[in-house]
Amino acid sequence: MKALILYVVFVLIGAAMAAGISYYVETYVSVTAGLITFLALFFTNFVTAWLAVILAMDGSLRNATGRAEQLEIEAKTRRAH
Repeated sequence: MKALILYVVFVLIGAAMAAGISYYVETYVSVTAGLITFLALFFTNFVTAWLAVILAMDGSLRNATGRAEQLEIEAKTRRAH
């Protein structure tokens, strides 16, 4: 539950930053450049927010996919049978 709350918070912060940066680009460059900037930052935000949650929860990205835990569970299951 903590990870989900952190993810939502990080996504909201990232979306606000994307809107602010794209507004700046739109004001000084063009509307099209502002839209492209917003979309690129907005969709990149989801991946970045998830990596930030992993860093906040574990302090490392070494086991970002949970592969080590999965291997440990499989090994315990094989030993039990």
